[in-house]
Amino acid sequence: MKRSSAIVIFMLLVGSALLAGVDSLLSTERRAQYEVDRALALTLQLCEPDRLDADTIQVYRSHIMMAEVRDTAYVTMGMDGCERHSPTMKAKTGLTFGRLWMLSDQRASWALTALAALWLMLSLWWFHRHPAQVMADLHLGGLQYDSQNQRFYVDGREIHFTPMQQALMELFMAAPDHLLMQQDICDSLWPKKPDASATLYTLIRRLKPILEKAAGLHITCDRGRAYHLIDKPTS
Repeated sequence: MKRSSAIVIFMLLVGSALLAGVDSLLSTERRAQYEVDRALALTLQLCEPDRLDADTIQVYRSHIMMAEVRDTAYVTMGMDGCERHSPTMKAKTGLTFGRLWMLSDQRASWALTALAALWLMLSLWWFHRHPAQVMADLHLGGLQYDSQNQRFYVDGREIHFTPMQQALMELFMAAPDHLLMQQDICDSLWPKKPDASATLYTLIRRLKPILEKAAGLHITCDRGRAYHLIDKPTS
């Protein structure tokens, strides 16, 4: 199983859980609004449409079938925007976001969330038990180089180099017998620098312990004119 596929499936499950939760929330909000609108319509048939008092509110709430909404619902009085500016009543559920969330059916959302969590744990376990196989086309000793992704690995573990160390290592891996002339390295890495031998020396000095510790490789100097990347130093 690819890591990218596992991530995509996990994101799909999380996204589905969010969508299911939001859809249930909106559905509950629409149902509650429909209920208070229906109750108001029945109330206006029995009470004066331009009068809002305690009796009107009592009648209004008595027509609300949803017990959870009955205690929070209220009515507002406003103008309808016409030239005569006649007052109109509007029904409000009075439900907060938290209350709507509690009233909505979130079972599907929770089930998908639990499935996403389970998938994440199983994926982590799988990749821990099955380390990624490196498609290396160049190797020396235990060091492998994936030229497609431009990455170095040792036993499936990526070795991180600085940009200049990376460039030098790529030259070493591509060179015949992993042997590079000093001037060729300088011309490749520092083409505009007249004399980069000191810079190259510093780069080699800092790269050596990394290679020796991570991959057991060594860089030897051949008569001050070339550098050789080898698996084991010659005696």
